[in-house]
Amino acid sequence: MRKLNLLSCFLIITLLSSCLKDDDGDVQKIVEMTVYSETGYGGYAFSTDVYGEFLLFSESDNQENRILTNGDNSFSDNFNYEKGYEYKLEAKKTFLENPPQDGSSIIFEYVKTISKEKVITQNSEQEIEMDVNPNKVQFIPRNSQNGIQEALFVKENGENNMKPLLEIEGFNYEEGYRYKLNVLKIIQAEPYSLKYVFVDIISQEQE
Repeated sequence: MRKLNLLSCFLIITLLSSCLKDDDGDVQKIVEMTVYSETGYGGYAFSTDVYGEFLLFSESDNQENRILTNGDNSFSDNFNYEKGYEYKLEAKKTFLENPPQDGSSIIFEYVKTISKEKVITQNSEQEIEMDVNPNKVQFIPRNSQNGIQEALFVKENGENNMKPLLEIEGFNYEEGYRYKLNVLKIIQAEPYSLKYVFVDIISQEQE
C-alpha cells in the first residue's frame, strides 16, 4: 500500500510539473514535435475561401499528421524550416482557457530544435494522374511575398484531399472545365524543389 501511495504521489507531481497554468488561466506543457519534410495545405481560420501552405506535424500527445495553422507565424519567425528535412522539436503546447471564436483552442510555440535529418536525398521523376477542378482558388504560399494568388485546385492520384497548385508547366488551363491529366512530378533533392510538368489530357469535361 505504501508503494502504491508513493507511486500515486510521483504521478501527480509529474503531471503538475509538466502542465502549468499561466496568468490567463491557459494550461501549458512541453511536447516533442515532429515536423515533416513536405508541407500541407488547408483553409485559414479567418476565411475558408483562402488556402494556405503550412507545416505538417505530429506531436507526443497526438501522433496524427496534421497541419499547423495556429502558431505557424511564430514558428516561421523562430524556426528555420527547410523542405526535404524532418525535424524533432521541443514545443510549448498551450490549451487556451478562452479560445477565439474562429480559432483553435490549442496553440504551439517553437522552443528548440532537437534534431534535423535529410530524408529526401535523391532526385525523382514520376508520371502521375492529376484531377483539376473547374474553378481556381485563392492561395497564400508559404513565405510568399506576393500575398494572395490564384491557384489551380488539384488532387494527385492516391491522395485524399484537394490542394492548391500555382502551376503545371505547359498546361493551358481553361476555367469551367474539369480535367484529368497525366503529369510528371519532378522532385530535386538538393536544394529541394518540386514541380509538375504537363504530359497530356486524359479527359476534359465542361461543368
